Amino acid sequence: MTGSERNVLMRFLRKLIQTKPLIYDEMAAKLIEDTIISQPYAAYLLVQRALMLEIAVGAAKPELDAFTEFLSANATVWSGDRSNIDIPIVEKSPPARRLSLVEIGLKAMARNSKLIWTVIFAAFAIVLIMRL
Repeated sequence: MTGSERNVLMRFLRKLIQTKPLIYDEMAAKLIEDTIISQPYAAYLLVQRALMLEIAVGAAKPELDAFTEFLSANATVWSGDRSNIDIPIVEKSPPARRLSLVEIGLKAMARNSKLIWTVIFAAFAIVLIMRL
């Protein structure tokens, strides 16, 4: 464990010690206690997961703040004058559909139809000449 990792862990554990739940469910507490008793690494895994989630939320915080600001009634002019708002419209095409083997074969035949017909007529001509 590095020094910065230790600081993060200590800060998390201090917050954990200082926090009291607003609502305490006895049944949930019993299930958690039973799980911690049956899995010796449960507390370690829970703290590790909570720290990873805290880091992920911290990384997403700027986007969450921007989104919250966007939703704020004071931050937008939606209810006021809309003449100065320029909203670009981005048209997205639907995702490309995967072709079946039959469709791929038909497309190949369509692209090469002249060659295919030439081969068919040549084969037919060879068969006629061979019969003479």
